[in-house]
Amino acid sequence: MKKSFKLLLTIVLVTALGFAMPSCTKKNFDMDRLSDNVVYTGSFALPIAYSDIAFYKVIDLMDSTIELRDNNDGYLSLFYESYVESKPVQDLLNIGNQTYSRSISLSDIMSKATRSEASVHYSTSEVISFTMFNDQAEIDSITLKSATFDYSLTNTIGKTTKIVLEFPSITKNGRVFKDSITLMPSESTFQKQLSLDGYTIDLTQTSQHWNEIPINVSIDLNFATDAPPTSGTLGFTVGINDVKYSKMFGYFGYHELFFQSDTITIKLFKDNPKYYMDRFYFNDPKLTVHYWNSYGVPSMFYFTELDTYVQKLDQVWDITSSSENFPMSQSHPFYVKHSSSYGTEALDSIYLDKNNSNLDQIVPNKPHWVHFKALAATNPGVYTHDNFITEESKLRSLIDVEFPLWGYLYKFTYTDTVDIDIADYTNNLPISRMAVLLTLENRMPVEAFAQIYLTDENFHVLDSLIDNPNSLVLEAAPVDANGRIINKVTTQTKMELTQKQINDMSNCKHLLIKLYANTDGALQGRLMKIYREYGAKANIGIEVDLDVESTSDIDNIGAKNLTLK
Repeated sequence: MKKSFKLLLTIVLVTALGFAMPSCTKKNFDMDRLSDNVVYTGSFALPIAYSDIAFYKVIDLMDSTIELRDNNDGYLSLFYESYVESKPVQDLLNIGNQTYSRSISLSDIMSKATRSEASVHYSTSEVISFTMFNDQAEIDSITLKSATFDYSLTNTIGKTTKIVLEFPSITKNGRVFKDSITLMPSESTFQKQLSLDGYTIDLTQTSQHWNEIPINVSIDLNFATDAPPTSGTLGFTVGINDVKYSKMFGYFGYHELFFQSDTITIKLFKDNPKYYMDRFYFNDPKLTVHYWNSYGVPSMFYFTELDTYVQKLDQVWDITSSSENFPMSQSHPFYVKHSSSYGTEALDSIYLDKNNSNLDQIVPNKPHWVHFKALAATNPGVYTHDNFITEESKLRSLIDVEFPLWGYLYKFTYTDTVDIDIADYTNNLPISRMAVLLTLENRMPVEAFAQIYLTDENFHVLDSLIDNPNSLVLEAAPVDANGRIINKVTTQTKMELTQKQINDMSNCKHLLIKLYANTDGALQGRLMKIYREYGAKANIGIEVDLDVESTSDIDNIGAKNLTLK
């Protein structure tokens, strides 16, 4: 008489759950990777793989550009971001090379000089005007990180000449910057370069009180062994070059810090062969502009363009705001907080949401991107000499689009394939019965329907496993009044296979899984929140009955060595 023994092979698959649960990695369930010595105990489990996937990992698989973060209320939000910052401050507020030249004739020297029997002493004070980065700038002081002082002399007087150049408003550690040189009668030209690293230039020591420095010039002509000079000129050119400052104070005028365009791509709503979202709702999407300002300068920011492409209507929409505080034009800029003390950074932000913009109408129409052009500038209609910057000053801006996972999702469709090969266990087995066991453990307020197809190595469908694809395979986990799940829910489905399906199972190389998911109560507009700990498990098992006369028949089965106990 034949005996019917049960052989239970449990194949735990990485399947699709979350709103679906996509495979983290494709698994090829090759039975040759298992031990050849399988012990038969009447009914036993043979694990192949195991999956417990968290929801936040699902999001990364759907779109790796998304930033997933816990928001201030504890549940998850999806963020798309674009970062804009001003150019290096030395490039924006650049102090170019400053040059001053003067030629003094002998007649001018002799008419104003103090004379003795064998020498002439002449002195004069001049003013050097600095050319700044814009016509409005009125600079009080510059502390130099690095710079060079270059000067050249030409002398056609033909006498021993000593020249002293002194800059009383350029100091370092309390010492005034000055230099002297003596030219012999045979020397008509001279050049020299000195370092100004670490010096501070005070540009307030003239009657104008900004952008100027005084220079004192002293000339001594010596002709003790020669006749007094009769003609000639003394010329000099001085330059403060290659200026890099460590800090600067004064009034910087109106100056653009950046004018930049960028596009934030939103892949979540784009058509994808693996998933499709029919209907969804995010309770409060936001577009936020965050600022970090280390300029000690009143500044403004505004968008010159802000729009989005909505896929459902194939149209470009302007993102509009009903709030006059949102910087949508030059006439309504946002006045960014600025650093109030040297070496600090001011933080600020402004946002659009469903209450002050049309984002609530845009998001359901599946925006594919958000495009913007933005301008920032200093001293918008403000005049003050309290401006300051350092060599590291920047105005940085982060524009992010946030989709809080508080809402609903209806008819989310997910399709994926899982490689599987159980031929080594089913070939040559005297199978009289086979059933597929589907066990799903749910830690989310999501319900799902599924269909599983058997396909060959070319992905041709051999058969389906679920008779009624409208039957619930994943029951939603219950939630409390705050929308947080109370406990996990386990759903088990058992599918008895026909003989054709059993034969197809032997030829099956892939499982094609289609999952249809909704958040609980989506049709009624019930809102759910998704937390970081949400996720699911999935197991698929195969239960097999073998018809054998005796235990010795098992030893004759060629698929694997089965030992009866």
